[in-house]
Amino acid sequence: MAVSTEKIKLNKFGLTKTVPVRMTIGQFDKMNELGIELLEHDQKMLENSEGMTTLDYMLAERRVQKLMFDFVQDTFSLTDEEILKIKDSVDATQFKEAFSYISDRLRGVTDKQYEEAVKREKALREKEAKEDPKEGSVESAD
Repeated sequence: MAVSTEKIKLNKFGLTKTVPVRMTIGQFDKMNELGIELLEHDQKMLENSEGMTTLDYMLAERRVQKLMFDFVQDTFSLTDEEILKIKDSVDATQFKEAFSYISDRLRGVTDKQYEEAVKREKALREKEAKEDPKEGSVESAD
């Protein structure tokens, strides 16, 4: 039985490259392991945010960023030069969006499904911004 292969575009990382990725159990395991580490990081940051120093925060963020870059490099067989290009081409927000894209694609979401989900999320945010009770509330000057 053949293992399915997905072709994943890396243009969101600033690379003009499409990479075939074999969707094996090992690949899913790596992705799940990273997901667990990211969730543990978020939980730790929430629980300890008041007691953390700036250095603690920066070290924790750097560790997470390294985990994400290592995952991208390993999954897509990127060279050190390609990783440097990503770091020099995109900002933190773009990297997170690109990482979200590849995570969804690795979980079997098609490009079309991903774009539809992004459109729905954008529409929801715009709707929430319009309905923000802070903007619409009027206080009495009594």
